[in-house]
Amino acid sequence: MRKNLCALWLLLIQVAAMAQGPGTISGKVKSGSGQGLEGITILLKEHNQVAITQPDGFFKMEKLSYGEYTVVAKGLGYKEELRQVILNAEAPAAQVNFSLIASSNALQEVEVLGRKETTYKNEYSFIGTKTASLVIDVPQTISSVTKELIEDQQAFTLNEVVKNVAGVNQYSGYDDLTVRGFRNGYESGFRLVNGLRSGYSFGNGFFRVPLTVNLERVEVLKGPGAALFGDINPGGTINMVTKKPLEEERKALSFTVGSFQTMRSTLDFTGPLNEEKTLLYRLNVGYEDTKTFRDVNDRKSLLIAPTVTFRPSDNTTINAEIVYSSFNGYLDRGLPIQGGDLYALPFSFAVNQPNDHFIVNDLSLNASLNHKINDRVSFNAAYMKFAYSEDIREHRTLNTFADAPLNTVMNLRYFERMAKEYTDNLSAYFSLKQNTGSISHKVVLGADYVKFDTDKNSTMFEAREQLVDGERLPLTFDLRNPMYKVRNTSNYIQRPIPQFFIDYINNVYHTTGLYVQDQMEVTDRLGLLLGLRYEMFRDRRDYGDGEENVQQNVLLPRAGLTYSLLENLNYFASYSQGFRPINPQYIKYPERYGRSEPFNNETSYQVETGLKGEFFQKAMFATLSLYQIEKRNTLINTFQLTEDGNPIYRQNGKTRSQGAELELTGNLMPNFSLNANYAYNHTEVLNADVSAENGMVAANAPEHSAGLWAKYIFNIPALRGVGVAVGGNYVSQRRMEVQVNQVNTGEPIWDYWPSYTVANAALFYNINKFKFSFNLNNVLDEQYFVGGYDYFRASPGAPRNYMTTIGYTF
Repeated sequence: MRKNLCALWLLLIQVAAMAQGPGTISGKVKSGSGQGLEGITILLKEHNQVAITQPDGFFKMEKLSYGEYTVVAKGLGYKEELRQVILNAEAPAAQVNFSLIASSNALQEVEVLGRKETTYKNEYSFIGTKTASLVIDVPQTISSVTKELIEDQQAFTLNEVVKNVAGVNQYSGYDDLTVRGFRNGYESGFRLVNGLRSGYSFGNGFFRVPLTVNLERVEVLKGPGAALFGDINPGGTINMVTKKPLEEERKALSFTVGSFQTMRSTLDFTGPLNEEKTLLYRLNVGYEDTKTFRDVNDRKSLLIAPTVTFRPSDNTTINAEIVYSSFNGYLDRGLPIQGGDLYALPFSFAVNQPNDHFIVNDLSLNASLNHKINDRVSFNAAYMKFAYSEDIREHRTLNTFADAPLNTVMNLRYFERMAKEYTDNLSAYFSLKQNTGSISHKVVLGADYVKFDTDKNSTMFEAREQLVDGERLPLTFDLRNPMYKVRNTSNYIQRPIPQFFIDYINNVYHTTGLYVQDQMEVTDRLGLLLGLRYEMFRDRRDYGDGEENVQQNVLLPRAGLTYSLLENLNYFASYSQGFRPINPQYIKYPERYGRSEPFNNETSYQVETGLKGEFFQKAMFATLSLYQIEKRNTLINTFQLTEDGNPIYRQNGKTRSQGAELELTGNLMPNFSLNANYAYNHTEVLNADVSAENGMVAANAPEHSAGLWAKYIFNIPALRGVGVAVGGNYVSQRRMEVQVNQVNTGEPIWDYWPSYTVANAALFYNINKFKFSFNLNNVLDEQYFVGGYDYFRASPGAPRNYMTTIGYTF
């Protein structure tokens, strides 16, 4: 018994010595870009002792006994690394540094955990293949703008973000973009949220620009994405990735004031809800109150986005998030052009009246499930419901002048609309990893379902005349003598509800897609991607003579390859097809929309090739791409109306886009971040309904565009914590969408939005947990147009303005 007690005592002494030894192991963990990685697990294999890296990547383990240790560094999305360390009396302290390499095999099947990197560079994406893939290995251009760049630029809306992406510019002031020469908005595109179709940019949601408060990054998949997502714009697909919970507790607050009486505040809290870290949360809140630089265009915006991640087992992860967003202000219809002079009126000039309003509420529920069946097979499912509601009252242009061709008095229309739209998504697929001989496969087999529906109780009121002393007078607005007052709309003469609105509220659009995709590693250098999608579009409408179901089916292929020229440089090439079914009423009743023969569905294809590389010790990501896109049967709104109030459309037979793009994103040095892009694009209309348009460049498609944002953080002691950034954007001239009438002669001509260069700058100061930033935008106070349609609706850019933010992280 005594021997046993002695042995136990000696064992306890050894354990105590091990727990209270003199040894220490410390170091830093960095990414391939040289940035410190937070939240990486450091494990001593022999004793299961654990440490978690700090925001700069630093870790430290103390009170270790002498001996030999295996130090393991591992984190989600990175290849695990090991180091051997010996601690003894001569060397009681050891420093171990890690540089972790991103690994597609270690990435999430479904993005349910937050991204831990804190750089402008994004190494992986789900949008290119529907599964986690390193961007360098996807045979198609993918551009990303991370939350770090969004924060540094204090970009509050999506339109403020896209200037950082090559080949993307604003088409107008709405959620309306040009991507590789093609319009992406309204009936020609929609926004994805976490790879699922949202209500943004499509239908009435086109007028509401999304906020960035809860976004982890914004991605653009260049070229048609129809083989992945069904009906999609040929220029590219915009995907907004929301912030997900982190395993480490983190809280951040910010307060902003700026030009135009702007006040903002944001909140970002995340962390575990239990000790086991099987239940995580994230809460993002943002609020803005601003007068904007436009007259009678005040707005208040609010976004609340709670997210929860639940991991009931090692093989199952569930994520659920709700996003509520509201907007209370005015719908900015743009700047009218007086007398053909783009600069005749101040850029703040608007036609809104004080008792107009634009109130929007949208709510979305997004849930996803990832279940790992075994080491080779996993099942993934995601669902999103998006509800959009608007209440609008506005005085807007009728797109004609009462005194043409002098063009100084606009005809107006008064418009009220209360409408609701609903978008449902369901996506499910199996992912299989399998080898056939020396070739490894990652096969995705799945199905998507999307439904877009409108509320039958939606209603509208339109007037173009008012009754004054028993006389019918047109609604007009004198640009030389504008009057802003509370309008009495009770004497406005209501018009019959136009047929296009009846078609709109009787529309139920849904589509089902079945797809298969195979990502193959043929050799260590050669990768292939083959995809095929069968899309079944269905449109159910009541045309007044009974309900009718319209069916359209299409097969959509995709193929691509990557070849590793060097360890850090890949060549890629791809082919993809696009298809967008037009609304059936344009086929069944084309005469209602100004055409004697049925309109045709839109089809497209892209061929693309280029290089992707990682430089400066993989801190900088670069893409050089060459492409050709051809689109047939582009549907164009002429902004003219029939006598019944329906919009008049036309359709161009063929449009060809050719161009080249260069993008650089990442770090030249650990303290020097860069985002730079240049795009050359020539998009030519080859077979137009209007003969005068043949051979012309496409509307709002600049031939040249470029962007720059360079941020430098000083590391000398006297300026520690201080940083500066400079940047800007250049966009060449763009053609207006429709012809305008030349002043005095009334002759129809094509006019252009002038080219512009905007310079921006910023100053940063970080001390402990406080962050101060000052952004000065449009430093040279350039007068410019981001886009627009014609002389009735131009979209001016903001004059010189500033934003000052104080943030605290705890």
